Amino acid sequence: MKHISPIIIIAVLLLAGNVTITQTVQRDDAARAGSDPPVVERLGAIVSIRQTMAQANERAVQGSKGETDGRNEIALAEARLQLARELAHRDEEVTALKDILKVQERRLQDAKKRADVGAASPDDMDTIRVAVLEAEVRLLRTQKSTKGL
Repeated sequence: MKHISPIIIIAVLLLAGNVTITQTVQRDDAARAGSDPPVVERLGAIVSIRQTMAQANERAVQGSKGETDGRNEIALAEARLQLARELAHRDEEVTALKDILKVQERRLQDAKKRADVGAASPDDMDTIRVAVLEAEVRLLRTQKSTKGL
């Protein structure tokens, strides 16, 4: 059970950071941002589906049957990122990218623990290190462009 709690914490952070936006508000935001309302509507639907999937996985993890590799949390954060970009909500973009980085960092810590007992290869570690670095770069670029606005 000790191994589950960081996963649950990340999932709760991701879900807490995800604000459900009604379709009416999405359309208004889309109009102001110059976004395409049908695109915003579909991205909102994707976020809702991803959130449901992440919640279902969280429950499965609590029952020791879910995926603990972060794929559901990353997919949710990526969907939130796409919606935020479409709506030009820079703060929400940064939040989604921070959530992605947290999940990647957690994956790296888990891989280090597995490597200590011989259950992770150096290639696995390198792949996850690259994912962390890529998440950091994406976040830094977005933060930089946000400051310029």
